[in-house]
Amino acid sequence: MTTLSLAEIVNTARKAETVEEKVAVLKRNDNKALRDILALMCDSRWTFDLPETAPPYKESVINESHGLLYREMRKMPYFVEQMPDGNNLSRVRKESLFIQLLESVDPEDAKLIIRMLSKEPYPDLAPEVINQAFPGAIQEPIAVKRGRGRPKKSEAPVS
Repeated sequence: MTTLSLAEIVNTARKAETVEEKVAVLKRNDNKALRDILALMCDSRWTFDLPETAPPYKESVINESHGLLYREMRKMPYFVEQMPDGNNLSRVRKESLFIQLLESVDPEDAKLIIRMLSKEPYPDLAPEVINQAFPGAIQEPIAVKRGRGRPKKSEAPVS
């Protein structure tokens, strides 16, 4: 059985119909890299010492890059302001390492990292759902931006 990439796990959880199914997908695929990326995306305690916008990078065309983000997540402390790992790196070096990371991982994983960098939690995978799967993972949740237009029937105010 092939290991799912982090983006595949997140997208599978997002496509699940009910909150219980989303929680089950996250629990079934529980690992440190998944917890870290979701916490960095959804918890306001963590900020990045990088520009908030996506840097210019070339998507990986290497087939073997699938699942590489598991290994590359060990570099994430270099980019998080609250962690001392990147204190001795210049800003240019940090940005260079970040671009290398984006270019080495699967294109879908790179999109997940960029979403994490811009602190945009998925509306269909809210911090509340993540905390149900991993209690205490997100202590200071970021408000989820909902789409434009009319609210879904389940979100419509009851009068």
